[in-house]
Amino acid sequence: MPERAAIVSLHFSPAHASHMIAYGKLLSAAGMEVSYVIDKGYLSLADFSATGEVISSADRRQSPGLLRFDIALFSNSSTGNRSLAGSMRARGASIFYLFHEPESIWNLGAEGWRQIVRFPFSTWFSIETLRLSSGVIVPSNCARAKYERYFLKYNPNVHTMPLLFDDEIGAARVQQERHKKSFFGFVGTACKSHNFDAFVAFAKHAIGSGSSIPFMIATKVDLSSVLADDKELAAHVNDGRILLRHARVLSNDEINECYLSCFCLWNVYRRSTQSGVLPRAFMAGSAVLASRIGSFQEYVQEGVTGEFVESASDCAAILRAAERIRNRAPNYVDGCRKMFLDTFYFKSNGDRFAAILHSARRTHS
Repeated sequence: MPERAAIVSLHFSPAHASHMIAYGKLLSAAGMEVSYVIDKGYLSLADFSATGEVISSADRRQSPGLLRFDIALFSNSSTGNRSLAGSMRARGASIFYLFHEPESIWNLGAEGWRQIVRFPFSTWFSIETLRLSSGVIVPSNCARAKYERYFLKYNPNVHTMPLLFDDEIGAARVQQERHKKSFFGFVGTACKSHNFDAFVAFAKHAIGSGSSIPFMIATKVDLSSVLADDKELAAHVNDGRILLRHARVLSNDEINECYLSCFCLWNVYRRSTQSGVLPRAFMAGSAVLASRIGSFQEYVQEGVTGEFVESASDCAAILRAAERIRNRAPNYVDGCRKMFLDTFYFKSNGDRFAAILHSARRTHS
């Protein structure tokens, strides 16, 4: 009989949906039967049932048989991870933890007090999962360095593998849009670490300077209060210079359409261990504009997959870079797609993942 693998996310985090499906396909390609033990919120984002059995996380307590897996991959931090991972491990499962942000609280100055208050609790739950895991996977060399500095003592069996995606868009669709990309986009959580305020300041500067670049903002965050306080931003939204989608979680298909329509995506962040925006942009053949922090220098190749700027507050320099990218937008498509397929596409990571499974199982045994 084939081995059974569970991909677990007890805490709803929309950005993780694509990663979980990609891992499901990777495990399925390795000959395993895949189940998703997930919060019901994910079901409106993508069709998980196309790649495996879907088990509501709310049902796990009523069905002891759900715990009988050979492998369980925990996708994010949750208050329920310790209990479920412990039960699965007691029944012989090898536990793996995808640790996306192995951060220290001392690096969160840009986040605001709410994130700083939540962080110790999330970190504690992560540490408990690390202690139960046979192996840990971090998404970049930057994340690996932070893990080794702050978390190695909890689990030394750590491996590096990029954020995984299926090719949700496809080469043909990207080619159709090669010469139609028009927006400069902010896609993702509108927050301090993503320098959302700086993006808004840049968009207003560009419009005020006479640039014809149309802007897009797509975020689950409700920006109604921001629009009420910022009359200039509200005016640009009302006159169509800034296309705004906010206050709800977009499906994967909707998100991918946003990326396809952008010639460039904002990655001029204050803090980022690994941006999920970056591989999605590359999947869509869209360049990124990035700051020289986190893992961006691992993946952004100037003139090929994007460009760097030195300061988020230098709106004039950002506008010059954005106009350069717009003028050459079709030239970035092939480099971005190659980076996506070579680095983030799940099929390109099969051998690496097999080695991780082997080493972790050896450690577990």
